[in-house]
Amino acid sequence: MCRALSVAGVLTLLLCASPAGAQAPGAAPPAAPEPAAADTAPAPTAADAPADAANPPTAAQGREHELSVLLPRLTLDDELLWLEAGGERFFAFRRAPAQDKPRGAILIVPAPGRFIDETALIRSLRSLPPAGGYSTLAVQPPLDEEAASAATSEEAAGGGALCARLSAALTALAGAGAPLVAVAAEAGSVQAVLDCNAGAPPPGVQAFAAIGRWQGSFDKLDVPSIEFVPMRDAVAVAAAERRAAKPAGEGAPPRRRVDLDGVDAHFDGADVEVAKRLRGWLERLPARGTTAAVR
Repeated sequence: MCRALSVAGVLTLLLCASPAGAQAPGAAPPAAPEPAAADTAPAPTAADAPADAANPPTAAQGREHELSVLLPRLTLDDELLWLEAGGERFFAFRRAPAQDKPRGAILIVPAPGRFIDETALIRSLRSLPPAGGYSTLAVQPPLDEEAASAATSEEAAGGGALCARLSAALTALAGAGAPLVAVAAEAGSVQAVLDCNAGAPPPGVQAFAAIGRWQGSFDKLDVPSIEFVPMRDAVAVAAAERRAAKPAGEGAPPRRRVDLDGVDAHFDGADVEVAKRLRGWLERLPARGTTAAVR
């Protein structure tokens, strides 16, 4: 039955069936199947329908549309969230902590062209922080062919479509009433997120995490930030060194760099460490408006 398949497994099958997926080396293996909520799932309601049959998706939206049809039957009812941006519906995965009011919320943005649950890194980022009281919302970047074929390029991150999705996702997080909202972006999505607001974090964001390879700077970032650098990725290391060589201005928010020795661009085997370090860093953030170092 369809429910016996994990979301990660389905994502992998779809990826392998597409030209872009065949060119994605080093992708993490699918996670072990998660137990289904029930043997039979109710059919999605009209409100949950991801696409209008009278307005089929374009070729560039094909892979995402396939997922939109499958996901309602492969995820728990309280995990899949449908949002709307630019007149189009898109999906996101959410996890909530056990406590009624979260101590914070993390918006997770995978690398351009990546499915939400394609890698162990994103799965850990969205599943581990809730144990510490943080809700997570992983938003699906636009899955156009250009972005999928250049997943490490900040120029292929979905542009205006991604910005609209971020705005919708942040609005959804704001409704939960979390006192702290952070963004954790991967690879080329880091600069794409910053470009949505002229190099600054999106409005309402109080902390920012950059994970992996990206070529931009923190010059206009006015909130505390943390950067995870895979030391076996020479391009990521060189970019991080360029950023570190620029002295922070007076009154600049605290910044932290975490060098992950022996870790490659895919963060294979380091996903849990990154997720735990991110959560620990958020727990120790200074009050907004201070510049004390965060360790």
